[in-house]
Formats: sequence, C-alpha cells, structure tokens
Amino acid sequence: MQHLLRRTAAALAVPALSLTALTAISSPAHAAIDAGPASDAGTWLVGKLQATGWIAHNQQYDFDDYGLTIDAGLALDSVGAPASVVDSISDAIAGHIDAYVAPGYGTNLSAGGTAKALVLAQAAGDDPGSYGGRDLVTDLEGRVSAAGANTGRIQDDWDPSVQYAADYANVLGQAFAAQGLDAAASTKTDAVTDFLLAQQCSAGYFRQDFADVGAADQTCDGGSGKPSVDATALAIQALQGQLDDTDVAAHVADAVAWLVAHQKANGGFGSSADIATVNANSTGGAASALLVSGETAAAVKAAAWLRAHQVTNVANCVYYDAADAGAVLYDNAARKAAQGGPMDAALGDQSLRATTQALTGLAAAQTGPGAPNVLYAPGYVKAGGTTAVGVTDAAPGEALCAMLGEQSVLGWANPLGEGLLKLRVPAQAGRSTVTVANSGGEIGDARIHALGAKTLKVALRSKRVATGDRQVVKVRGLAPGELARVAITWPSGKRSASGAATAGQADRNGVFRVAFRAPEKQVGTATVKARGEFKDRKGQASFTVTR
Repeated sequence: MQHLLRRTAAALAVPALSLTALTAISSPAHAAIDAGPASDAGTWLVGKLQATGWIAHNQQYDFDDYGLTIDAGLALDSVGAPASVVDSISDAIAGHIDAYVAPGYGTNLSAGGTAKALVLAQAAGDDPGSYGGRDLVTDLEGRVSAAGANTGRIQDDWDPSVQYAADYANVLGQAFAAQGLDAAASTKTDAVTDFLLAQQCSAGYFRQDFADVGAADQTCDGGSGKPSVDATALAIQALQGQLDDTDVAAHVADAVAWLVAHQKANGGFGSSADIATVNANSTGGAASALLVSGETAAAVKAAAWLRAHQVTNVANCVYYDAADAGAVLYDNAARKAAQGGPMDAALGDQSLRATTQALTGLAAAQTGPGAPNVLYAPGYVKAGGTTAVGVTDAAPGEALCAMLGEQSVLGWANPLGEGLLKLRVPAQAGRSTVTVANSGGEIGDARIHALGAKTLKVALRSKRVATGDRQVVKVRGLAPGELARVAITWPSGKRSASGAATAGQADRNGVFRVAFRAPEKQVGTATVKARGEFKDRKGQASFTVTR
C-alpha cells in the first residue's frame, strides 16, 4: 500500500498518535497540511481497538468485526501509524483468520475476505504464505475463475444446500484481490485485474456488484452497472501498483475524473444513487483515492467535510464526551446525536466504521493560510433580530463558535476556510460584543450596535408651503450615521396623487435633513413619512400646500 504519511519510528503513545508530515502533496498557497485531524482520529481508533484486543467489536450486536479490523489496520498503516500498531492488528487477525475467511454457515472460503486479509498481511510485512496457518495467496488463487466470461472473477467456495448461503464476492473483494495478487507476483494477477476493469462502466465509475455468474456478458456496460463511489474509490487505490500498465492507467484516470465530477459542493460524497446522503464512509474513501491520485484540491475539499464531522470541542458551543474526542461521525444526523452526550452502542459502532473509512482522507486536512480573521460589516442591527459574523482564513472544515452573552452558535468553516455564524441580537438596544473561537481558543471578536423601536421626530420648516416652493424636513432621533428615508405624498391632483422620496444617512448628531419642492398645481395636505434603518423606527408629519 502506498503510504501517505511516513511511519514514525517511535512506539505508540496513547492518547496521542504521532504522525509525520505528508509527503508528495502540494498545498494551496500559504496553507499547509494539518496532521492534527488524522492524528486525533487515529488516536481514538487505536484506543478503541486496543481496548478490545485489537479486534473491532460491534457493541450493539456483540460480534467481532474482522473486516472492519482489517480496514482499520490498512488505514492506520497508510497514515504512518507506528509499526507496532499495524503489527498488533495483523497478529490479531491472523489469530482469527479461519473465523474470518471460513466462517461456516455455508461459506467454506470467502474470496473477498481472503483477498482483504492478504493485503493486510502484506502491509504489515507478514508472510501471507503462513498467516495464521493459511496460505492466503494459494487460497485466493484457488478462488479465481477460469471459466469463459467469468475468467478472473473471484468466487466464494460455498455450499448451496445451506439456507441463506450464497456467493458474496463483489467488486470490493475483486479490487483487494487485484492488489494482493499483484504484490505477490501471482500469475493470476492479469486475469483478476482484467475482470476488475470490466466492472468499470464507460462513464468512468465502477459498480459494486457482479453480474449473475451465468450471464454471458460480465461487463459493467453489459449489465446493471449502478454507480458506486465506494467501489470506484477502492479500485483506484487498489490499482496504484499497476499504473505502469498504460491500459490500467487509462482506466484509473477515467475513474478519478468521474469521482471529481461527482463531488458535492460541500466536498462530500454519497455512496450511490441508493444512498445519496453525504457520509463519512464514502467521503473518506473518495478522499483517499483523490489524494493518492494527485487531485489535491478535491481531496482537500473532501477532508474539510470530514473534519467538520469530527468530534471536536470548541469553547462554549459544544461539549462532546471526552471519550469520543477525535472520532468521525457518519453524517449530519450522527453529529447532532453525538452532541447530546456519550455515544451509545449504535452510534459508537457507526462511528468506529466512519472513523476507519475517514482516517486516510483526513490526511489531506489543511491549516488556514494564517491566523483566522473575524469579519463584521460596520453598521447597525435590529434589536431582537438576527445578524451574522464572518470568519475567513480558518482551517477548512474546522469548528467555530460565536458567543454573545449566554448565546453560543456552532458552525464550521467551508472548504475555502470561510464561516458564517448567525446569531440572535439582544432585544435591548445598545452595544455588545461577539467573541469567536476555534478549538484552540478565541480568535477575535466583533462589536455590534443594536437599534430598538423608536418614534422619530419629523420637523418641518413651515406648516404651509406655496406651490412651487421648497419644504425642508429634518428628522431627529436617529443614531449617528443611521440610514434614513423620507417620503412625501403630495395632495391629489386631477388624475392621482404624486410623491417624492430621498434616502441618506444621519449626521453625527443623528439628524437627517432633506428638501423638496412642492408641485406647481396640486394643493391640499401633504404627508411626510420618515423611516430609520429599520421599519420600527419611524415618524411622520403633514403640512398644507397652498396657491
């Protein structure tokens, strides 16, 4: 597996997982790779695995999840976790290898499980020919079909007489098989890789499920090839070792282009048309594939979404349970649920998988270009209304907290490092200060000046004005510089009434002065209405227009 981070030589020291700087990844101008999110996620993940004997345990349904354990080992290896961590995970899997690849219930040998275990053994530097008493290469080669259109397809060894037994092999396992057999220099590599490439549709994506084994056409375009972000991302990563083959490289390039084109504006990815909701599992896999393919900008966007779904306490806005710090949450709903207290078994299991899938993608997390800036447009706000404080130059995806009195508003920087935090303005008029913080502490503040409801004084130079003469209106009671508008409705003429309006700003004494000229032929009562910056700040007067 290609390393995104160099493995540290130091031994693991929980709670801080030490990761070295990213290599071969360019960053936007003035930004740098931020190892913090991946380190925090890795630390949480290692702590969970270590607590259950290095095997991921599903708390909700009380079973050991060997496949997820392998995913965690590969993710930790890819981000440069200490060798002792990956070795511990690999040793644990080797000790349960039969339970994983030959679980019974009609499955005599899982081809996808064997392929996945093979890749872990290789990443850990173990001998796959003697892994927990099994020869994983030989086992996997024995499950590669050589029959017609199925040539190269991996297939489970299963007993059709057992109820619910089936061949569960799919494109995900095929990708692991192509990677593992290539690393083992197996003679079956070309056939397995060719069958994997056949699962890519002409649009660029890979499907996740094979065609029926009896189908004459086993290609994606020849069957029901539904797009799968997960299968596409995994295939891209699994084929990295074969990019010297121009045919493979062309297929990978098409897959990468498809991923880039289907990234959401917020940086995230849904799994498929059936699971369109943006989630950490698919976003993490896609981010990893984009990162290893040199699509840094897209990977950074995806990492920003992942970071925004990582358990991070910030100021007074959110108090996640300390034991959950660093975990990545599956989606917006999970993030909201985790804010309510310690994660329960269901949410914890979901987050264990999400953190595993997100870890490598978090390696693309960026710092901001400098110190974050808190921005606020000068002017007045309405008492009891809402306003927004902006932040620029934040780390993409980082949590932000705006505090005003007892009010705390949580938000996250977008992939550009910009945040907008909306707050309720105090009902009482006056000045107040909004303080903004990130996980490192306060980053700045903004001062707001709220204006409350008020009856403005409208003074007229004369109560009677002849047609064609000027009338001067003065509005008092405004705040200095407050925006104001004065409108006059003239007396009705033969056809209809007419009017005039002028807008501007009050002077430093809170006075707005404006002059109007009365129409030549319309006599009667004219009405003057004045309004400040908000509609509840108003006043009016009237005068007579004479001949």
